[in-house]
Amino acid sequence: MEWQQWARQLTEVLGLKKAPVAVTYTDTPPPGASTGKCRACTAISRASAGIISDLTAENSGCPGGSLYLGLREQSPDQARTLREFLIHGEKLLGSPAAIHRSRAMAKVKPPFGLADHVIFSPLDKAELCPDVVVFICTPQQAARLVHLAYFETGLPMECDPTGALCRSVVTYPLVTGKVNVSFGDITARRGEKMADDELFVSFPFMQLRSAVGSIERCSAGTAKVEIPAAMRRLMQQSGGEPPEM
Repeated sequence: MEWQQWARQLTEVLGLKKAPVAVTYTDTPPPGASTGKCRACTAISRASAGIISDLTAENSGCPGGSLYLGLREQSPDQARTLREFLIHGEKLLGSPAAIHRSRAMAKVKPPFGLADHVIFSPLDKAELCPDVVVFICTPQQAARLVHLAYFETGLPMECDPTGALCRSVVTYPLVTGKVNVSFGDITARRGEKMADDELFVSFPFMQLRSAVGSIERCSAGTAKVEIPAAMRRLMQQSGGEPPEM
């Protein structure tokens, strides 16, 4: 399957230490996936280490994650409990009004009714075509991924790194069809023991195809940078020297 080959190619080209993660919404989950209780952020971490997880409304272990992934709507009592946690537990939002604004003004809403299962797999083992592919990477690797995404279209990115990790890393690219860059929320970073230099770049599947197709043509991939003589002269006339590439 093409995306499995892409995983091996991108891992080698970018020097990734963790496997790219395939996120797939489906009503027919693949055999062999773990169905134990699990949070979405943990499912991403596990998939980057080679473990396949199947999240549903029944086994999704985080109320916020269940909401943002579109697996389960909240009752009034559950919403009240989550508000108390966000304000007085996590201390990531300062008031009910701030929580309301964060949801009302968000560009994406939870994809309720999309499918019964959300599968998190290492991309090189994914049996189902991914809807979103998540890279856990360094800033240098993120810069290369962003430029590969930008190479064919030249379209400016519209990112939203705010809110829960699952919302920015999965829901945003899933619903908008746009690449997103996220640092993950502080609670998820602590809970998953993320390294200080790790962040997330998420690709909708069709955007990933474009990025992979650009690897050999783009200097963010494997293409060699060349500085023509005329450009060297222009740089020198401007008082600078051509950078080391």
